[in-house]
Amino acid sequence: MITKYVFLWNEINECLFLSKLNLRMKKLKVFEAFCGYGGAHFGLKKSGVNFEINGYSEVDKFAIELYDLNFPNSKNYGDITKLSVEDIEDFDLFCGGFPCQPFSSAGLGLGELDIRGTLFYDIVRIVEHKKPKYILLENVKGLNTKRHKPTLDKIISELKNIGYKVYYDVLNTKNYGIPQNRERLWIFATFDKNFDENFVLSPNKIELKKRIKDFLDKEIEPSLYLTKKQIDRLIEIHKVDFNVDEPLCFDVYNKKVKKDGVCITITEPHHNSLRIVEPPIKGEYRVRKASVSEQYRLMGFDDNEVDFGSLSYSQLSKRCGNGWDVSLVSLIFRKIFKNSPLSFNALIFLENWSKSNLWTGLGSIIIIEEHLYILNIQT
Repeated sequence: MITKYVFLWNEINECLFLSKLNLRMKKLKVFEAFCGYGGAHFGLKKSGVNFEINGYSEVDKFAIELYDLNFPNSKNYGDITKLSVEDIEDFDLFCGGFPCQPFSSAGLGLGELDIRGTLFYDIVRIVEHKKPKYILLENVKGLNTKRHKPTLDKIISELKNIGYKVYYDVLNTKNYGIPQNRERLWIFATFDKNFDENFVLSPNKIELKKRIKDFLDKEIEPSLYLTKKQIDRLIEIHKVDFNVDEPLCFDVYNKKVKKDGVCITITEPHHNSLRIVEPPIKGEYRVRKASVSEQYRLMGFDDNEVDFGSLSYSQLSKRCGNGWDVSLVSLIFRKIFKNSPLSFNALIFLENWSKSNLWTGLGSIIIIEEHLYILNIQT
């Protein structure tokens, strides 16, 4: 009998025909450090990778609350500096957006940097003992500047000393379909022999077809709007024109309304200079803060993908400002595991399997947008 199967992208890991054909995919075991809202966890889900979280490390009580709300039954190992590596089950992938801290050069001579006393030291301590096959780290783009090059070089050399091959790149969210100017340094390290000097970490760029207006709420909470007095003060200080024809982003630091439809980098609330400027109504300028849902959309989330619980605007915005663009990281994961021979991803597995002799005579794959069509399967 000839059967046609159609599956949504995010359902592929549960495809019944995989078991019918006795195919098996390895489950990627993951440890997530400095997890915040769980950028790696959400990104892996979006990528289609077959994974499980062995545990995570977080100390901020509000981040823990949000993580546990969305991923119940996940084990938090707490402060990474106090974590005993013997207590953690072995894992395949270590992820973390670690804070950028200066390395000390005191007492070492010759300008060599010392990672002791930094959170990166604990990353090295854990991966040197556990030897995960893959590591993905994220940091601010400033780590890749001339001023901080010795620090980045030290990070790379420490990973290489353990035996890892290391790749890194600065990637911008706006180059991957979302109108946010968010540049972050991504560092990938692996023992996998299938990665050579020709591997490039950055995924293929996605044309930006949407503007910030496409990510805004239909109904706005009135408390987000600035008062006329506050708006008049901004005009006085920054000499800015808030007369716009569509909702745009006001960049306080650079004292201008961005006409390109791209949002500035979302940051923690106490650093946040993002304001949304809306077209005037009856001659009155309208300027406001971005809502929580708007910020999370600009970080790659779908509506209702995150359970916010009862956390405050400030705490949810803080998680967002320090978080990962989950859409971009899903593309990074797909590129990494497409290059790996291990079948963690059902779609990648099928793409590779369709080229093998096992597939001959069984059928073919057609991918249209987010649907995977498996045609002409013999059952």
